[in-house]
Amino acid sequence: MTKTAFIGTGNIAAVHAEALAQVKGADLVAVVDPVESRASSFARKFKAQSSFGSLAEALQEGGFSVAHVLTPPATHFGITKTLLDAGIGVFLEKPMAEKVSECEMLIGLAQSRGLPLRVSQNYIFHPAHLRVRKALDGNRIGPLRHVSCRYVMPLRQLAARQFGHWMFDSSRNLLLEQVVHPLSLLDDVAGPLKPVSVIPGERKAFADGIELVTEWQVLLSGRNGATVQLLVSLGASYADWSLDILGDDGRISADYLSSKASGTVPGGYIDFLETMRGGYASSLSRMAQDTGNAAAYLAAQTRLVGRSDPFFLSIRNSVRDFYSALDGGRHDMDGARGARLVGLCNEIAAASGEPVVRPKPVEHTGFRADVVVLGGTGFIGSYLTRDLVGAGKKVRVVARNTGNPARVFTHENVELVQGSIADREFLEEAIAGVPVVVNLAHGGGGDDWEAIRRAMVGGAERVADAVIATGAEKFLHVSSIAALYCGDPDETITDKTLPDPDKGRADYARAKAEAERLLLRKCRDDGLPLSLWRPGVVVGEGTSPFHSGVGFYNRERVCLGWNSGQNPLPFVLAEDVSSALMKAILDLPADELTGRAFNLVGDVRLTARAYTALLAEKTGRPLVYRRQSIWQQQAGEVAKWLVKKAAGRKVGFPSVRDLKSRGLVASFDTSAEKKLLGWQPVSDRQAFIDRAIMVHVR
Repeated sequence: MTKTAFIGTGNIAAVHAEALAQVKGADLVAVVDPVESRASSFARKFKAQSSFGSLAEALQEGGFSVAHVLTPPATHFGITKTLLDAGIGVFLEKPMAEKVSECEMLIGLAQSRGLPLRVSQNYIFHPAHLRVRKALDGNRIGPLRHVSCRYVMPLRQLAARQFGHWMFDSSRNLLLEQVVHPLSLLDDVAGPLKPVSVIPGERKAFADGIELVTEWQVLLSGRNGATVQLLVSLGASYADWSLDILGDDGRISADYLSSKASGTVPGGYIDFLETMRGGYASSLSRMAQDTGNAAAYLAAQTRLVGRSDPFFLSIRNSVRDFYSALDGGRHDMDGARGARLVGLCNEIAAASGEPVVRPKPVEHTGFRADVVVLGGTGFIGSYLTRDLVGAGKKVRVVARNTGNPARVFTHENVELVQGSIADREFLEEAIAGVPVVVNLAHGGGGDDWEAIRRAMVGGAERVADAVIATGAEKFLHVSSIAALYCGDPDETITDKTLPDPDKGRADYARAKAEAERLLLRKCRDDGLPLSLWRPGVVVGEGTSPFHSGVGFYNRERVCLGWNSGQNPLPFVLAEDVSSALMKAILDLPADELTGRAFNLVGDVRLTARAYTALLAEKTGRPLVYRRQSIWQQQAGEVAKWLVKKAAGRKVGFPSVRDLKSRGLVASFDTSAEKKLLGWQPVSDRQAFIDRAIMVHVR
């Protein structure tokens, strides 16, 4: 039995744990995470014997011979070196390290100690690639002549503006985090590879101070003279990850997103029959694979079989192969492939030009803030921080991730602090002595209602208790119109409208409403200086134009509407949300704010159809708004509910009331907000279009 430790408990660790559970002769015995509560929770969930808050503690306790390193990439070298020095074999997530010299040092250390070292390049174990590998090993297409790969992928973190992620530190890091995947496939098919030429795309500005190269055309040479091409585009709206391999006697094609692979080899028929035969054979093969993939997905969702999505299978197969090779003396257990790929990424990065020097946050001593903004590095927070600094205020901005801040957060009047609203003691320290607290922190999510309630409602409660304990004068809690019921076309929502009491709402809306009710009770009973702020459908520069308030965008091209799309929507520009908050912070006394709610809805209220049509016209994209009736949506929700229930998940029956509310058919009267605040959102239609839509064209 191989006893294993996990170092790190991030998202990928859970996938590794599920995969390890399917490996005979392997046992997870220890879990390490600097947040001990996460380590212990992970250990309980996956039945590990021990959990530790540091690697040093785990090594002192001992009891394992192999470790999976599942921490952020910048830590890979140090942690892996420590493990190898301690005589522990290592299986680590990509990239192996940041520099080739670090990789070589790890390889030398592993070899000198006779220890296994491998990077989990899991996509070479992807089901589609295993079919490619089988065809190549069977010499189906003869000697390789040319390989081409397209890797055109969206980036969820980029769309969400999560620039604190390590990969946004530089274009090199983007390559190490993302492009290492297609490079691993090319290395497996035609490697080792040598770059011949690299054509980088233009450097793009994603935020003030965040500039990156995200596109490359790379020509490489492979073994036996094969030519290799790689096209990379990151942050694309349409995804395409495909591989074409041309040999002397045929061609192999693979699509890694739909998990399909097929081959074309010549037969002995005359040309037109050969073309027809090849087309039929290829079509039948793709249909069979599509059908099998769909059946496997449904079977896994209903728990008739275990998890079978291609990503999980690639991790499982990678983990299995590592453990099967532990005692086999395999040559690929020395980390060489991982080092080659780091080298390729660094060479491609070198051709992309010098990284932009980014401004850094000011390190303060004795900073006396006028305002604390919790969750302040997000969309609305960046506008508010800019406006507060412009008004001469000193701002303490608190965020869970403070890496790669936009330029506004590097101003001398801004103190950027890393922390979480889950930590009550930290909150009190951050808020102490500051008269105004603005809470933009979401609180987090979860897999079920209880987890979401703990994160969102529990987070709001901790902030409120810290505000009460420290004696702040004003507490502005930024909620959402999702907390209200907006599904009655005959109702006009005002500042007096109460949060929706219905418990059948979707988890996000329900949590927003419950948090509001809890805060209002604390305002009434405990003296919390609360004002509630509910922005409508917030748009503007710095966020995606594909807003869930307009409809459901499973793909950007098609917006599945919440209704016919003909009712005016409560749009508001982010700059107008900030201007309303600024007036409350600077101009209104606390007693005029406390206990009040402010619905922030602008004066230009396009319909979903009109917004989609304008976005399509201005961007030149073939965007479509597709109407859906409530009953069509409910049928789809019930079908999903049945699958989730069959899988054993705790989910409530879908609510028709919630679907109606998403359509935002109620009217909004913001006259009270405008009168009290002296607030005037943008009312000119063309000005709104310029700031909500045209910014995405430019």
